[in-house]
Amino acid sequence: MVRLALPKRVFTLLHIKYTADRQAWLHKNQRLIGGLEFAEEPSVLRFFFGCLRLIGDWPELLVKQFRKDFGDSL
Repeated sequence: MVRLALPKRVFTLLHIKYTADRQAWLHKNQRLIGGLEFAEEPSVLRFFFGCLRLIGDWPELLVKQFRKDFGDSL
């Protein structure tokens, strides 16, 4: 689940459509997205001060699929 909060009068409809399109693309390719695990996990406020490491090489696979679908449109 993703919650997207938008301040009034800051974004245009084109911004919203672009964001919705990329969110839909991510949902379609969710099988490519792996996970993260804690490398360092402090006892307090672990989600703010903890360090995470990747599980697998999923960012490279996601970028490869993105470039295949959209080219260099970043």
